[in-house]
Amino acid sequence: MPALMEKFRQERLSIAEQVAELCQETQAFLSDAKTKRQLQAEEQAIFLREFYQKLQQENRVFLTATQKERLSQAKKQANFLRQFHQKLQQENRLFLTATQKQRLAQAKQQKEDLRKFRQELSIYIFGK
Repeated sequence: MPALMEKFRQERLSIAEQVAELCQETQAFLSDAKTKRQLQAEEQAIFLREFYQKLQQENRVFLTATQKERLSQAKKQANFLRQFHQKLQQENRLFLTATQKQRLAQAKQQKEDLRKFRQELSIYIFGK
């Protein structure tokens, strides 16, 4: 029986050693996994920070270019509208001048026609 007891004791020690070894391997695995995850998290944080900075820079460049383009378009539009307004004023002046001349000519013609009509009426009525 002592041999059997010794065998059980040795098996128990062997199992305890295996459990201790598995525990150490598990701890080593978990430690490695934790270290690996920390490194990945740091790399990802660096990547995301650089990506964010690059995105911010690209946004600034884009917005600056867009602002310059819109300012240029606004200046072109203002110039076009100024020229259009000047042309419209000039055409308006020409139209009003032509209309005034036409009305003056019509008024002179009507005055002449009225004078002739009075003269003819006077001759018709008074015989002179």
